[in-house]
Amino acid sequence: MRIAIVGCGYVADMYMQTLPGLDGLTLLGVFDRDPDRLATFASFHRLHAYPSLDALLADERVECVVNLTNPRSHHEVSLRALESGHHVYSEKPLAMTMAEAEELVTTARARGLALAAAPCNHLSDVVQALRQEVASGRLGRPLLAQAEMDDGMVSALDYPSWRSLSGAPWPAKDEFEVGCTMEHAGYQITPLVALFGPVRRVTAFSALLLPDKGAALGAKDLAPDLSIGVLEFDGGMVARLTNSIIAPADRSLRIVLERGVATLSDVWEYHTPLRISTTGSDLRARAQRFAEKKLSAVMPKLLFGRRVPVRHARQVPRTQGGHRMDFSRGIAQLAAQVERGAPALVGPELALHVTEVTLALQSPAAPGQAQVMRTSLPAP
Repeated sequence: MRIAIVGCGYVADMYMQTLPGLDGLTLLGVFDRDPDRLATFASFHRLHAYPSLDALLADERVECVVNLTNPRSHHEVSLRALESGHHVYSEKPLAMTMAEAEELVTTARARGLALAAAPCNHLSDVVQALRQEVASGRLGRPLLAQAEMDDGMVSALDYPSWRSLSGAPWPAKDEFEVGCTMEHAGYQITPLVALFGPVRRVTAFSALLLPDKGAALGAKDLAPDLSIGVLEFDGGMVARLTNSIIAPADRSLRIVLERGVATLSDVWEYHTPLRISTTGSDLRARAQRFAEKKLSAVMPKLLFGRRVPVRHARQVPRTQGGHRMDFSRGIAQLAAQVERGAPALVGPELALHVTEVTLALQSPAAPGQAQVMRTSLPAP
């Protein structure tokens, strides 16, 4: 699939670091509305720079537009790309409102075009291994998920000095105004719905705890810097998800099942270990294990669990952010679905559902009351 990138900011370099080695993708060029940023990015990566968005969309060779613009530009750029006959893969969120997101999905369907959005970390080999463990039934029925998406006290860090590989500054003003929930909740929501199916109800609370951060940047109308939500799935499965740029950094995902606990220490890290612990077992099961084995032999497994071997399809390069997250894998998956009929693991339904759940967390319609999700997904 021949692709072109719109938006050459901070995250674009992470896509460029993970594009090499992915089959079936050819990058034809890039565009950014900031001519200086466009020139710097194109020169650094030795890419063709389109003089305008119109010129990019008029290039008949381009099959898919990769939208890496500011979240508040996602709808406008994606809609223009779809209306000009291009498939679209967008950075998260799909759009800033449900009305905008639904318009994109409707347009894509009407024109027979593919549409998908980040994040794509549910495609990581370790999440797929976790999915197999859950589906096998060896650990019993899933009961509870504890999901963290905390990035630390960002406002107290030296974020003005943060630069991408080609020198783009971290977009602090946009990050504070858009909010950590819109920016990052999808990294936990997407694996959860890939594991357990659609979210049926969301009960959420959000707050702006540091209203003065970003004042020196001219940031206005800041979004919540904390959200806490309870997600209810079919079959009684429940997840608690916390997003913040307040609490110490923690991006772990823990799944509690009837006969064990499965843990990923960092959902951003594609090579994070998958650990299974029996400490979640009931008292009778643990007593039986103690009776069957010597205490010294079983105690390490009870305390620390076992590490599930994960076969990785490819070694993901470490981005300048310090983690191994395969940003471009979603684009490759979309291309495989369009060109080879691969299983539909990314698409408009997933992007729309993740957007609705994210918005319910960011701006609860009635804080403390359950909100029923209108969108849905097929069962895993």
